[in-house]
Amino acid sequence: MNLRTKEGLQAYAKAGSGNVAFLRFERGGLEQGPLSDWDIAVRDRSKALTICENQLGTSWLRIPRRYVIQHFFKWGQVDLLPVFEWNGVEYLDRESFWDGVSVSGDGIPRPALGHDAFIAWMTGLLWGARFNSRYTGFVKLGATEDEANFRSSLEAAFGGQLAEALYQLAAEGKASEATNMAGKLRVTLWLRRLRSSPLKTLKGVARHWFCELGFHWRTPYPWVGILGPDGSGKSSVIEGLTEKLKLSRIKMRSIHWLPQLSRNAETSTAVVTDPHARPPKSSFLSLLQLGKIVVVWWIAMARDLVHLRAKQSLVLSDRFYPDLLADPRRYRYGAGMGVAKWVFKLIPKPDRVIILHTAAETILKRKQEVAPAELERQLKAYHTISEDWGDRAVLVDCGQELDEVVERVFETLVLALAKRTR
Repeated sequence: MNLRTKEGLQAYAKAGSGNVAFLRFERGGLEQGPLSDWDIAVRDRSKALTICENQLGTSWLRIPRRYVIQHFFKWGQVDLLPVFEWNGVEYLDRESFWDGVSVSGDGIPRPALGHDAFIAWMTGLLWGARFNSRYTGFVKLGATEDEANFRSSLEAAFGGQLAEALYQLAAEGKASEATNMAGKLRVTLWLRRLRSSPLKTLKGVARHWFCELGFHWRTPYPWVGILGPDGSGKSSVIEGLTEKLKLSRIKMRSIHWLPQLSRNAETSTAVVTDPHARPPKSSFLSLLQLGKIVVVWWIAMARDLVHLRAKQSLVLSDRFYPDLLADPRRYRYGAGMGVAKWVFKLIPKPDRVIILHTAAETILKRKQEVAPAELERQLKAYHTISEDWGDRAVLVDCGQELDEVVERVFETLVLALAKRTR
């Protein structure tokens, strides 16, 4: 059962009667598109999780943050919102919200229009100083047709003068202009909550950051590496994975060889037709190369990848660092392999390593970029890497039809997601 069907939607709404309210769901001109997610306010967190599992089954990945419990299913994303907070600071009172919830004519429980529009507006402003332009009409509708709830929400969060300025922007269809006020809104909300409920506010902030630090310590999104010789179909498999993840809304960041440390760097898409054209570097330069690889990976981990995996997406490494062990000439490496193996132990390891592997004859029919003997050597090296990585590594026969290969790799990816679920 899933929420993309009318029957599934009605069954979920009925099972959650009195405990759920659908936000921004098919009202005020908003429509649920084929790739849309569901934001559902929940009154009782524990009860909501039970209802979700009973009605929708086990998700590929569940991330229980303080302010939202994210569920990623094959058919879509469902976010359960037990509170309305920014970094642990409440911006809308729960009791006021639930007093305004009612069941619409289509059987779907929805909040008061003013509350719904206010949440849609504040979520983007407070969390990211951004505004989704498709909500312009919806925010204006909430401000003009349910002025009482919309105004009271603004006043409770920001006080009279600032609330009045915000209301005028919303009522005039200029909600996007409030993005310039995001910093002021955060400071005002924080100070007002701290004055009115200091212990509650400090406790909420502490709980929020304790939870988020936990997700940075053990990231909910996995890191998966993919290896294989030229002609094994890595690019096609990655494209297939991207397509299969679309409905679930799970994001995937693909990294080729080394992470880019420059924010403006562009990943090369050039096709390598002769990976062994240039001679190896000297032993000294090769050792420096190993040092660079270690430093780049650790900087990327500390600066970007841990946060990325804690908040946004899984990471897929195409030809990550062990690839040098299988194909040193590609990377112009000219020092000893024993040194490289030892140095690579200093770099964090992904949760799973998928190695595309098959008979040399099959790959040579697709690409002949290296000599048959060299390809045989590389395949043996990839097999050795699989053995060295033990349970983390999965060998996938890439000699099958592409759809079968993608499905096998995808199954491994789903298992990696499931192991990160909390």
